[in-house]
Amino acid sequence: MAQKPSKIREFQKRFPDEDSCLTHLMRTRFGERFTCFKCQKEATYYRVKARRSFECEHCGYQVYPTAGTPFEKTRTSLRDWFYVMFLFCETRNGVAAKEVQRQLGVTYKTAWRMCHLIRLYMGYVDGDFPIGGIGKTVEEDETFIGGVDYAPNPDDKALCLALQSVAVTLLRASCRLAPSITFCRISCVS
Repeated sequence: MAQKPSKIREFQKRFPDEDSCLTHLMRTRFGERFTCFKCQKEATYYRVKARRSFECEHCGYQVYPTAGTPFEKTRTSLRDWFYVMFLFCETRNGVAAKEVQRQLGVTYKTAWRMCHLIRLYMGYVDGDFPIGGIGKTVEEDETFIGGVDYAPNPDDKALCLALQSVAVTLLRASCRLAPSITFCRISCVS
């Protein structure tokens, strides 16, 4: 029986050094060929060895793929950043800055900043739009799972603090034919 390849080995094979990470970032943001901002010609960009940049084949205009990203003014290697993003994607419970500090051998301040910026940008990708959409009506119902109701009034909202978790059902009322139902699990603070 063949053993399944390790995901960490796949990561190391795909991103063995700083150049492979920078090239991946360039190709992801701009593609293989794109129109030069200066000469307005479609061009292939080549890596500049001394900097984190690529230059146009026609006019030499340099593009910095890290500009406008969390990697813009960092001295931490891109491979370390990519590894922390890999950890965020592969773990279920998130990644602590202390764990990043231990695995990369960086200071806690650097590890915390990396984790903070990755979480921040992950939030941008997920979006902050309302659940049903802008201007849509959403009906909500809640079900308490676990715990015991010690409150004298069954409608008491403080009941949530004594319970393990709350299951929330969201019904999008804007759909007339077949309303969509979304289930969420929200952990309570005890």
